[in-house]
Amino acid sequence: MQHAKPNIIVIGGGTGTFTVLTGLKKHPVDLSAIVTMSDGGGSTGILRDELGVLPPGDLRQCLVALSDADQELRDLFLYRFSNESLSGHNFGNLFLSALEKTVGDPLKAIDVAHRILRVNGRVIPVSSIASNLVALLKDGTEIIGEHRIDERIPERSPIQTCQLRPSVPANPEAVEAIKNADAVVIAPGDLYTSIVPVLLPEGIAQALASTRATIIYIVNLVTKPGQTDGYTANDHLEALQRHLGERMIDVVIMNSAQAAPELRQRYEAQGEELVQWTGPLSSTRTRVILAPLIADDIQEHAPQDRLVRSLIRHDQDKLAHAILMAL
Repeated sequence: MQHAKPNIIVIGGGTGTFTVLTGLKKHPVDLSAIVTMSDGGGSTGILRDELGVLPPGDLRQCLVALSDADQELRDLFLYRFSNESLSGHNFGNLFLSALEKTVGDPLKAIDVAHRILRVNGRVIPVSSIASNLVALLKDGTEIIGEHRIDERIPERSPIQTCQLRPSVPANPEAVEAIKNADAVVIAPGDLYTSIVPVLLPEGIAQALASTRATIIYIVNLVTKPGQTDGYTANDHLEALQRHLGERMIDVVIMNSAQAAPELRQRYEAQGEELVQWTGPLSSTRTRVILAPLIADDIQEHAPQDRLVRSLIRHDQDKLAHAILMAL
């Protein structure tokens, strides 16, 4: 039975989840985010390795997205240092790591962060235990660590599947949130390093199989070198379905607009291309929503950022409208 306001859970990590939350926040919905705990790159990876804390990066982005605090505080949590020993580190990552060390419990620290940032909704780590992501390639090779999977290595064998090592139990709050949701939105993001890791903790696939929520998948705008080279929309869906188990995706949201020619050239030079719609999906049960979803502005890379990020993004308002159409 649907709630008075739709109860929407967004799962994933990174900028795509931030975009979905920021767009949906403007509408009368109850929002929560379930985020990956296997991130091992950039500022997050350094803090995780040196301090033994939960990976803070995806948590921080989602907390800011759902925050009702003053703009100055939200900007502070997104600030990235650009010089000396702190270069590449994000203030919010440092804050969350220090908070976990002082409170002594990662989940309690996240509760405190909710209060400080006046978060309207919930940001839920998929597990209270950090784990390493392992990619199993089609040639039998294993790659351990999200940051190593993200490395752009020419001629590397394609990814077949992923697992967590060690295997970790799901956060009970994440399981309960999925079971009680009206909709679960799988946000755009790197397929094998941001989206799939949220599905892997023990209990998540079972929760998705038993929920009555509408499962909505937002297909990425572009392919990811080393992860989804040459993938069509159908390829993305089939790879995701391999990790979902028995639960089928109910709705796929796909961009129908073309990027500006100069921007496409910049992507193609990096071995990336717009994900193409190639006709009917393999699952006839899945509803497809095609809409122009590319944001007008182009994101430029910040020199102090250790990670390579997407230049084109989903438009948060257009994306929110498409999600609400799917309910």
